[in-house]
Amino acid sequence: MNQTIKSVGIKIGLLLALILSIVNVGIYFYDYSIMASTANGFILLFVIIIFGLIATALAKYKIGGFITFKEAFTPYIITVSIGILISTLVQYLIYSVLDPETGELLKETFRNLYVSEISKSNGTQEEIAASIAEVQKTNPLTFGGLISSAVIRIAMLSVVGILIALTFRNRSEFSSTKQ
Repeated sequence: MNQTIKSVGIKIGLLLALILSIVNVGIYFYDYSIMASTANGFILLFVIIIFGLIATALAKYKIGGFITFKEAFTPYIITVSIGILISTLVQYLIYSVLDPETGELLKETFRNLYVSEISKSNGTQEEIAASIAEVQKTNPLTFGGLISSAVIRIAMLSVVGILIALTFRNRSEFSSTKQ
């Protein structure tokens, strides 16, 4: 694997991690409940995708314009993984280590959001009550819970990365007329 490609992914990933961490700290100081906002989640996903796209484009440029699918996907997934994992670590440090009281308030905000959403579903009252009871037992801000959530986000975003890699790879890579 080309070291340039990995280097681009790492550099852009660290920049993404820095930006996401600054956003996390800013949200903590401004209003922690924004963390539970659906709009905040979509905005951050969009930012992450943009950084992955930039990493792929920059890698293609740095290696001279010819890039295979694997070479196009690698900087994207490295960027996304580094950004998400480091910002997840920052969230854990803020809400579980430095200020667990605010972490408890944030957990309650997440639970209220979940209860509000599940109550709108067409399930029976027993199913809704069982689901609410289950979510009351969970703690999304534990290290394991946050890492699990981060891995799920990385997996979901890898689908976008596959589409980006397919777009950036050279068309002749899979053609039967290769010489």
